[in-house]
Amino acid sequence: MPEKILLGFSVPKGEPIYVPLHHLAIFGMTQLSGKTTTLEALISRSGLKAVAFKTKRGETGFHEYNNIPAYYKPRSDWQFVEGLVNVALGEKVKYEAGMRWAIMKVSKGTHDLPEVQSNVKKFKKEARGEFQKAVFEKLDAYLDIVIPELEHWSFSEKLDLNDGVNVMDLTNMKLETQQLVIASTIQYAFQNLSNIVVIIPEAWEMIPEMRMTPVKWVAEQFIRKGASVGNFLWIDSQDIGGVSKVPLRQCDNWLMGRMKEAHEVERILKQLLGLKIPKEEIQTLELGHFYAVIGDKVVKTYVLPVGVPEAHGRDVALGILPAEKIRDEYLKPKKKEEENLEMQREVEILRKMIGDQQREIIDLKNTIQLMNAEYADLHRELEYVLKEAKKGGWTLKEDLGKKPKEEPTTIDLEHRELVVNLIHVEKPVEMNTDIIIGKIMFCMIKDLEGDLPTEEQISNALLERGWNIGHTTLAPTLGGLVRQGYIIRIPNTKPSKYRMPTKLKINVKEEKP
Repeated sequence: MPEKILLGFSVPKGEPIYVPLHHLAIFGMTQLSGKTTTLEALISRSGLKAVAFKTKRGETGFHEYNNIPAYYKPRSDWQFVEGLVNVALGEKVKYEAGMRWAIMKVSKGTHDLPEVQSNVKKFKKEARGEFQKAVFEKLDAYLDIVIPELEHWSFSEKLDLNDGVNVMDLTNMKLETQQLVIASTIQYAFQNLSNIVVIIPEAWEMIPEMRMTPVKWVAEQFIRKGASVGNFLWIDSQDIGGVSKVPLRQCDNWLMGRMKEAHEVERILKQLLGLKIPKEEIQTLELGHFYAVIGDKVVKTYVLPVGVPEAHGRDVALGILPAEKIRDEYLKPKKKEEENLEMQREVEILRKMIGDQQREIIDLKNTIQLMNAEYADLHRELEYVLKEAKKGGWTLKEDLGKKPKEEPTTIDLEHRELVVNLIHVEKPVEMNTDIIIGKIMFCMIKDLEGDLPTEEQISNALLERGWNIGHTTLAPTLGGLVRQGYIIRIPNTKPSKYRMPTKLKINVKEEKP
């Protein structure tokens, strides 16, 4: 692990400038300052692994990077849930009367957000006053934003990083889900990895000054304790004002690029350790030019991009070569490659959505098959009843409701013995775990044998085997299995519990792929 990294060359002298490996904060106008190019250059020359996040469509992004799947591990401690609600509220929870109390109450003893929401619904029903009920209703609504979104995406259960920059593409996720993924990634890195860099994008949104968020909660732990094992946090933001000052206090390297807004310019000038420069200097900084505050030193620097010869970078710093020429010659061709990668990622997302829809169609077809089977059973029963009624001399009258005829003066009574011939045939029903009903029956037999599971417990058993079936599909399918007699709903249980029929013969054949 290097002690220092080449940043670029001083302006206007052209001397090489190095930064020590430490926590870093970089600020400047998007696409006009060169922040991402700077971060990519430092990662490349450090030799470390880094994880970054793409959160907005149209971001220029890195030029050389590895795509990795989004990582998420469920959490439900009250601080984490409060941070999540802060994102939905856009303000501190403490300003919402009773909300922190409610969050602590519903989070106790849970393991994930669905369990938290289950508690919310329970306490909402049990609430004694309108005030308490309103608090739980709001909390329920906030969780309704996040939980369906989590069920929509497939997440990786482990975080594997390649050399260089690793990017998670979160552009199609809602802000709340982005926060959960980034927070989970930082937490995993904090607990399991060493010698890596985590780059927080849009820091004004992910780690804001005035409220707690899931990312802010873990980022503060990471930046306070991570350096001891070679883990560093690099903060990327358009401005300084909206970013939490707790992690910024731990950054010894500050890079400040082009900025137009007057208040932000004043904030930048205050970070220059007393160096007196005109405001216009900050407002007109060229592409790739930054004021670097490195320890106790401030130096105007042209950052050397990846793949650019040092001689060319020095020429830009000396004023011999314009920065735009470097951009056009070395960086623009790779932009087209990134656009192609972006298109490929969008195609993969569309394929996943189509696959999800196809699976839903298969599940719906299975449900329809169950309903058709029920209909056929009912039809056969009706035919049998009509047949036996006819044997007994009973007929269906179409003139029911009309004025009855006069009572007959005589009654003809005929008695016939009712003889029932019952033939029992064991008819096997084949299922497999390629369809939803097969998955449910397999878990009931293999994982929940002897239990009286609820829908939630059945759902959890399915998840343990990698089968993520949402409530809107699972609930009606369970109902269909009950109507078919394959499982039995226990009466007067809330939530409903289920069991296997005791007389049902089941043969399970496990085949290796």
